[in-house]
Amino acid sequence: MTPVRGGTPRNLERRTDGPIVARFAQLLGTPLLPWQQLVADVAGEIDPVTGTYYYDTVILSTPRQCGKSTLVDAVDTRNSQWGPDRFIYYLAQTGKDAGDHFKKYLKTIQASPLADITTRPYMGAGDLRQPFVNGSVIMPKSVTKVAGHGVQGDKITLDEAFSLSEETGNTILDGFMPTMATRLKATGVQPQLWITSTEGTADSTFFNKKLDTCRKGEQSRRTCWFDFGLPSGEDPEDLDAIMRYHPAAGLLWDKSQLRDFHEQFRDNPAGWARAFGNRRDEGITDRAIDETTWNTTATMPVTPAELGDRPVVFGIAVDVDATHTSISAGIVNSDGTITTQLLRILDGTGYAPAEITRLCETYHAPAVIDERGTAADLSDRLHNLTDRNGDPVIEFVDMDAADFLTTGQSYVSGLNNGTIKHAADPDLDASAANSARKWAGDAWRLSRRGSTGLTSPLESCMLAAWGAAHRPEEAGPLQIY
Repeated sequence: MTPVRGGTPRNLERRTDGPIVARFAQLLGTPLLPWQQLVADVAGEIDPVTGTYYYDTVILSTPRQCGKSTLVDAVDTRNSQWGPDRFIYYLAQTGKDAGDHFKKYLKTIQASPLADITTRPYMGAGDLRQPFVNGSVIMPKSVTKVAGHGVQGDKITLDEAFSLSEETGNTILDGFMPTMATRLKATGVQPQLWITSTEGTADSTFFNKKLDTCRKGEQSRRTCWFDFGLPSGEDPEDLDAIMRYHPAAGLLWDKSQLRDFHEQFRDNPAGWARAFGNRRDEGITDRAIDETTWNTTATMPVTPAELGDRPVVFGIAVDVDATHTSISAGIVNSDGTITTQLLRILDGTGYAPAEITRLCETYHAPAVIDERGTAADLSDRLHNLTDRNGDPVIEFVDMDAADFLTTGQSYVSGLNNGTIKHAADPDLDASAANSARKWAGDAWRLSRRGSTGLTSPLESCMLAAWGAAHRPEEAGPLQIY
């Protein structure tokens, strides 16, 4: 079988429903490929204590043209026969995508021996479904934030999950998960959520996070996962490598067809690597700070002992979907230049107020944050922090929307004319390398969704530099005229 790039191994101490799925696939006229059988066997493992599925979540990452849809169809059909009145949903990124998939499935099952266990399908506008004799039903749905609310689900497939932001994906799950829990008690069969997709881009914050969690080994014990594609050391332009690692190579198509596929991506190498190598697209077309400028403006980090009485301002930025919060210092040097230094990258925003408060109080320094956009919620929480006397805990550098649009260009100008340096840091280097610009007239800002990695480290440095140059003046003695 094609080597698996990563995933959950088969536990041979548990029996599995996989052979039954394989029989349904045969009856549908699409016998399982070796990789499909592996997924069916592991995902179908039976908990010896409960007698139902051991795994409640299945995460599947595959290249294009591998037979993912036929595997889902076989599993869905089998799931419909676990008992009466079961509800199986297939969700795709648009209603048309879900409907097209469903119509192909209808043709397949109606032309197979399994047509005998179905009843007349519903084909009305907004009401596509295939009922079964036992009362179960398979239905397509489009991906919306309310897709899972108010429905009962025994098997849900969230396909093409790369198209979802973390917010949208989690909102969909928030709708489905409570009803899935009630279905276990009602039917005695563990409901399953399948999240399937080819790798995406930096915009794919929902699927990226799910897959990265699995790769770190931090997934729930009730989650199994499968990752097929080119290993990191292989060249996606090497068609022999694609043939070795694509799970359907030589089974659903041959190398001559692969050459034809490759020709279609002649001007899109990143798209080719993503489609047939299952590589995340990490390329950017308009880097905010060119590599030469960045590399020549690095300096040594400043330690607390070296800081002395130099003024400091803390810049705070939040990534898209609030996945990370970055905090940087803007340090004013004795010659008037500014050194920016990345201090922290925090998961989410929950712990940020405590850490920001600690830094501001320790160094008697103000902070600067964009009060709009991705940092709006954190900004509100920080501005509402007060001490026992009702006074603000944190002092802020005032910045309006027009000021925010100047932070990027002024930072780059400072790097170019020698008035700003950045302390060397690998996480900051990665952020600078992967952060793209988004233009608004003659001004630009970092494109949080158009970049391919965390933008908050670089953005926090830009804010820190701007804040250091516009920090509040210390109050002098009272003057009476």
